[in-house]
Amino acid sequence: MIKFTADQEKKAMRRDCRAWTKLMAEAWYTSDHPHATDYSAAAVVSDLREVYFLCQAHKVSDVGSISILGFDVLRANLLMCSRKDIIGMMKYFLMHANAANVDYAQNWIEIYLEEVA
Repeated sequence: MIKFTADQEKKAMRRDCRAWTKLMAEAWYTSDHPHATDYSAAAVVSDLREVYFLCQAHKVSDVGSISILGFDVLRANLLMCSRKDIIGMMKYFLMHANAANVDYAQNWIEIYLEEVA
């Protein structure tokens, strides 16, 4: 079995993050979400990178789950949720993702975002 060095793993993670962020940004800007284009490209990339690396740090590597959280964070930022609330939302999601309860977490986050809107 091939062993990767820590530097090789970091490089691969950054490459994967760039590819995922590009796909997510394209999906965001072509979505039917109202005001999606009001979100600056630099902020979208920055926020998505944060989500990606936070998920990796919490051992959540399922791209579907990471993508759900990415869209939730973008929506929360557009709704002007506080940084504290967004961090809490991410931690809540990750806790449930690690327990294989992404749908449960997503349902509650949807309710929260609807209340904020």
